[in-house]
Amino acid sequence: VHAVVGGIFALIAPGLVRTHGAVGLVAANCIAMGMRSIYSLSYARGYFARGYFAKARMINSIMGTLVRIMPHAMVLGAFGASFVITRSSRDYIYDAQIAAGGSWIVAGLEHICVGVLCVIATAALSLWMERDIRSALFRLIKRKRD
Repeated sequence: VHAVVGGIFALIAPGLVRTHGAVGLVAANCIAMGMRSIYSLSYARGYFARGYFAKARMINSIMGTLVRIMPHAMVLGAFGASFVITRSSRDYIYDAQIAAGGSWIVAGLEHICVGVLCVIATAALSLWMERDIRSALFRLIKRKRD
């Protein structure tokens, strides 16, 4: 599948670049990514066709597939909160300290520490809320020991 998508990209990219320049290259990449996304969703639909969602017949729709593969709402919220916190850290810690004449190294380390704390909190929440990830991780650890 990837070879076919790569071939289609190789066929359409030169024409789009010739007529539209850099925008044509971006458009060709968007078309190729769209084809890969469609293939990935169809693969995911087949992969997740087992279990509750197959019984409920939700898997026959793209929405059912997306519902099945989405993380828990609290995990999504943690990703959103991490984004807001690290963006605020950049604005109010890093940029403010540099604007006030502070050391960029200290400001950078403080900003990085905020980011690391966000990563740890999001990873911990993900492991706690997502049973599939937790069980797969434990299986990997067990295999590594054996």
